[in-house]
Amino acid sequence: MKTLYFDLDGTVLLPDQGEPKPCLASGRLEAAVRKAGFLKLVCVGNFCDIAGMVKEIEVEYDELGVLLGICRGVFTDAQWFRSVTSLVLDPQHRTEHIDFTSDWWYLDDLAAKYLREANQQHVLTTHQGKRVFIPSPIGDGQDILDWLAETSDLPMG
Repeated sequence: MKTLYFDLDGTVLLPDQGEPKPCLASGRLEAAVRKAGFLKLVCVGNFCDIAGMVKEIEVEYDELGVLLGICRGVFTDAQWFRSVTSLVLDPQHRTEHIDFTSDWWYLDDLAAKYLREANQQHVLTTHQGKRVFIPSPIGDGQDILDWLAETSDLPMG
């Protein structure tokens, strides 16, 4: 199953602004993700920590609804989003949650940092620009759309 592990701040959203990168807004990220054939999305952003804490206190907390709101329109089909998205339990060790035996793809402006911290430098060396994409944190998101368009052309493995 083609799975996209993705970060929020600096990746989908402009850093410290909470606004979507312009090229990803109005559902354009969702359209590109779906066109690329992703069947599963896994949020690895720091929001996951907060969501986990709130969920422990408030069982009815709708973490996917809140995440959809945080994404501010980069995903527009709420039913689809809820059906394919999950959150990691420990975003500080986010790369340890990647199932490298599956058809995995990792989108994070801080991917190099997290892979190095997890002693997974070999993943970065082997897959950077392919399965691992490090977008410009201050870019408009076009680099992400271009990368997503290329993912269907890259072989699994």
